[in-house]
Amino acid sequence: MSVTRPMALLALLAACTADPGLTDSNSDTATTSPGTTATSTETSTASTSTDASTSGQTSTDASSSAPTSTTTSEPTSSSSEASTTSTDTTSTDTGSTGADTEVGTTGADGVLGPLAMDAMDALETAVAGVTYPSESDYPWVVVGFADAAPVSEANVKDMIADVYVPHPGEAALVDRTIEPRTLAQLIDPLTIPQDWWDDYNKMLAAQYTEIRAVLEAKLVDIQVFRIGELQGNVLQGAVDIYVLGSTADGDVVGMWTVSIET
Repeated sequence: MSVTRPMALLALLAACTADPGLTDSNSDTATTSPGTTATSTETSTASTSTDASTSGQTSTDASSSAPTSTTTSEPTSSSSEASTTSTDTTSTDTGSTGADTEVGTTGADGVLGPLAMDAMDALETAVAGVTYPSESDYPWVVVGFADAAPVSEANVKDMIADVYVPHPGEAALVDRTIEPRTLAQLIDPLTIPQDWWDDYNKMLAAQYTEIRAVLEAKLVDIQVFRIGELQGNVLQGAVDIYVLGSTADGDVVGMWTVSIET
């Protein structure tokens, strides 16, 4: 079973239909490295309703006010106007208004265990309001996969298939290239102080230091996967970034966002 517990659901599906080249932020910019800029934006939030299917899997109904789906919702740049998308699901509506997720023993009917639920709760708190700096700044979505450890480059596409959102005009997941990274390679550039940093960079450093602390405290075997369309020797366009680690009892928990790179 896969579970998504996003912090900013109202705008999450807009990127599914938006042209990545048109998602540049209009908000105030701050320098993230010499010669490049990233944007500091505010992220909207909305509550979701979660459906428990009769098979024990968790899925989400999509609506124009809080769009989600049986796959997942793509993080949407806070600079873009949110356009919602309705997606048909085959689940039994519980009528809940919060992200209620069944808790049980890992592997029993595909239910996330208590360690995974605890890690997801802590990670949700850490990523609340945090975006990943790129040509457009997108929020993070917390995800969980029951009884799925260990995660590797060989199985990550199969693992995320149920929660993956395709990018219009780009290659399907099966044809996209995986670039494995370490947690240090992802977070060190955002947390190691530089002489040219301003207040925005210092704020990002504090946020990502906290995120890293939660990941390392709650999970083991943490890996980063950049998944995108290879053009030449680099990934370009909408690049999915998955940060995934395992719990002691065999679940996989992590977070996911999109980096726009052209």
